[in-house]
Amino acid sequence: MARTKEFDESLVLERARNLFWEQGYTATSIQDLEQRLGISRSSIYRFFGGKRQLYDRTLAEYQVENLGRLQNALLRTDDVQQQLLNIFTGMAREVHPDCKAEARGCYIVNATTEMANNCAEALSFVAENRVKFVAIMEKALARAQVQGKLEAGADAKAWAEYLYLCFNGLQVVVQTKMDREALVKAVTRSINALPWC
Repeated sequence: MARTKEFDESLVLERARNLFWEQGYTATSIQDLEQRLGISRSSIYRFFGGKRQLYDRTLAEYQVENLGRLQNALLRTDDVQQQLLNIFTGMAREVHPDCKAEARGCYIVNATTEMANNCAEALSFVAENRVKFVAIMEKALARAQVQGKLEAGADAKAWAEYLYLCFNGLQVVVQTKMDREALVKAVTRSINALPWC
């Protein structure tokens, strides 16, 4: 008879993501996961396949949540420029009390810096994430063009790629001790560099 789960899967995934976010994949042991998740090693393997599969699952779920929030924010506004400023300056001000650094940064960007250089699966995942992120940005910028708020001749895809670079750079720098107001000014200049009307 198959054994049933004796834990809340969504809570376990949230705790696992937070632990990986704090320590990184490599520094997180199975023992760390047992302690933080409150489930046994055998349950981690039985229900999630192991440490790596658990990590991949947390990344995939974070991606859906994160891109969903981004899409909702950008596609439900009549002022894409202001919404981009809100998103980027909000991230620039981020501080996280549980971090040795100033902030946690983006979970996927952290995965990129830790894993993509030596793991083909991770590289494939973050490459796919870039495509999805750029598509959301391109759609929002194209909408701004239709509204007459971004120059009609602007290359929406090229600017969407630019915003991806800005986003990823910001998510790394936000973890450092850079003065938050200086960072806000820098990202504001980045957003305002687009050919808005």
